[in-house]
Amino acid sequence: MPQQRFDGKVVIITGSSSGIGQAAAVLFAKSGASVTIHGRSENGLQKTMDMLSEAKIPKEKIHSVRGAVTEESVLKALIDETVSKFGRIDVLINNVGISNKEGETNQRTMENLDYILNVNLKSIIHLTELAIPHLEKTKGNIINVSSIASQMSGPAYPFYSISKAALDHFARNYAAILAPSRIRINNLNPGLTNTSFLTRHGMPEEMKQTIIEKYHVPLGRWGTSEEMAEFLAFMAFDKASYMTGQCINVDGGILIHSPTIKFH
Repeated sequence: MPQQRFDGKVVIITGSSSGIGQAAAVLFAKSGASVTIHGRSENGLQKTMDMLSEAKIPKEKIHSVRGAVTEESVLKALIDETVSKFGRIDVLINNVGISNKEGETNQRTMENLDYILNVNLKSIIHLTELAIPHLEKTKGNIINVSSIASQMSGPAYPFYSISKAALDHFARNYAAILAPSRIRINNLNPGLTNTSFLTRHGMPEEMKQTIIEKYHVPLGRWGTSEEMAEFLAFMAFDKASYMTGQCINVDGGILIHSPTIKFH
């Protein structure tokens, strides 16, 4: 049984048709929460529903919204339909994210920049603003899924790193804005996590071990979606009630890695 209990709480998780968001949806639901799941993929959302069904979660405790977060109607549906069905919002998890525009081969086009900022930053700010009036009533909290890429240079996907750095500063600024309303906002910054995000962006399975070696992950393995979900649950729980405006790195030690100096 999960340590954190969310009985009577309502949680929205964007990008929950796969990966970290999917694992989080299952964990929060198992912990007693009513959950609104979201994604673009009908098959992915069905898989999440199947996982929730296997966990014996009653259907009346789950709501699903399908569509792109770049569409205002989808953002409004996430808030309005959740409140209509469950009567409140306690936790908003902005998990959706993309590293580049689908089919884009030149990472540094302005079209790619606009798309990445729209998905990874603007949609999150917009959804947060829509959720704030409801979170004020419940003294709820917000967690954004960022990345340790926000703290590193990423020549392969520069706009992704830039957007995540902006997302971190969004959390800091909004923490100051929302603190008087007793709304907390924090970021989870995962390191290398074994999700479909990688293969969806063209990484073959056999490359994953090479990546671990290349990035010198001190703990020597990929993180899992389930591990990240556990951190999200703790950050959303009352035991973390004194934490706001923080970016929590969960990365197997990548950011503290420093090559050993060889003197001979």
